[in-house]
Amino acid sequence: MKIREAQIFSDIVVDIIKKEQQIKGISSYTLAHRCGLSEASLSYIFHHQNRPTLYSLKMMEDALDVSLSEILKQAEIQYRRIKNDD
Repeated sequence: MKIREAQIFSDIVVDIIKKEQQIKGISSYTLAHRCGLSEASLSYIFHHQNRPTLYSLKMMEDALDVSLSEILKQAEIQYRRIKNDD
């Protein structure tokens, strides 16, 4: 996987997490607080200006009560669709 492909995959993961946050009605302030991140750090991640660390992803998984492995599976499916469209 090339760097750009990894960035695209990371962006897909972040978009799925952001959607989960919205579905669960959790504010960015609350999510950031639960994850031990600043709101600014979370905003940079959600706007694809910074890449999340594994630590951040695991904290988001816990805060949102979602399965990171399921998110990664969903991201892989979406990534393959994008790659096949190219």
